[in-house]
Amino acid sequence: MVDRPPTSRRFVPGIFGGFERRGEWVVPSRMTLWSMWGGGRLDLTEARFSSQETEIRAVSLWGGTRIVVPDDIEVEVKGFGLFGVVGKRAARRIGKAGTPRVVIKGFAMFGAVVTRTQQIARLLKG
Repeated sequence: MVDRPPTSRRFVPGIFGGFERRGEWVVPSRMTLWSMWGGGRLDLTEARFSSQETEIRAVSLWGGTRIVVPDDIEVEVKGFGLFGVVGKRAARRIGKAGTPRVVIKGFAMFGAVVTRTQQIARLLKG
């Protein structure tokens, strides 16, 4: 947790295009990702969190969103896909004491909201 204000907007659109947020940044306590006929990537591995619990709402309509989370935090993934998928691979309730908790609420229609841990993302890159 940090005592600085978030360095990202609460609403991040990827409409007919894309978005990417990675590196060192401060995550707001609530964030909405919107991918429509486009895609986006949100990488939380080097991010700092502005609160102990963070809620990320990810909506993908005919697009895709990938969320990469650190290996050592608690992650809960909820949601469903209507002719799409909400991947819950990064979901785990095990987190070290005092680490942030991230709740990802996804909805995908003809698209995907995919979550990965940092370790799985590294393995998939080769």
